[in-house]
Amino acid sequence: MKDTFISKRVVLDTSTNWIYIGVLEGEDSHYYYLSEADAFDVSEVNMTKHEYLVRIKKDGLVVNRKKTIVAKEKVIAITLLEDIIEK
Repeated sequence: MKDTFISKRVVLDTSTNWIYIGVLEGEDSHYYYLSEADAFDVSEVNMTKHEYLVRIKKDGLVVNRKKTIVAKEKVIAITLLEDIIEK
């Protein structure tokens, strides 16, 4: 991955109900490494992943992990949090 995302707050959208938002510290061939992250299971609430991201942009991120490692095989998209459209 290009360094464009390193040290920035990103969204890792997975093929599961889980979504991860945090500062991308790095990656290797198998994992993404995040710090100051929110790991969230959207099946626990009555909203879509996009609705959750819009809420995060509006109300702010609630960090629930100092560090987390996410398996690349589960990630279907990576986006800068600032690039999430709030509509």
